[in-house]
Parts: sequence; C-alpha cells; structure tokens
Amino acid sequence: MAKVRVHIGSETDDNLRRRLNAALGRLGARRTFHWWGLGGSQEITQEKYRLPGGQVMVETETYVGITLIGDEDPVTAIQDELGA
Repeated sequence: MAKVRVHIGSETDDNLRRRLNAALGRLGARRTFHWWGLGGSQEITQEKYRLPGGQVMVETETYVGITLIGDEDPVTAIQDELGA
C-alpha cells in the first residue's frame, strides 16, 4: 500500500483540530501511540492511529502545521471527512 504525506493546515487552527478529531472518531480510529516534544521554540506532537484500511500518523509541529502521514486509503478517507 502506498504511503502518503499530506499537509492539512495550521497547527494554530483549533477548528481544524476539532474537525480532525471528529473525523477520526467517525472513521473508527484507535490511537496506538502518542509522543510530545519541545526543542527551543519548536513543539511537536506525533499520534499514530489504526483505522480500517491502514495506519496514519498525525504530526503537529510549530511553524509547519498538521500533517497526515501513512497509508493512502485512510489518509484519503480523513481528507474526505474534512472536506479537503
């Protein structure tokens, strides 16, 4: 299965974060990993989810934004749920 990396928006967009969490719930995602780190002014969070059709990591990084990384089918399903 192809792996993809898709930037979906700003890390400061609280509405996007709410919509993403709701989309993950609707798709039956289960979080399997959570990591948070801080380096200088950069904050990064990585969360891995198992969904029907594969796995996705949601990476949130200061000045970079929110990125979906993982199997193509679940990433596309999340984008569809978000209306992207």
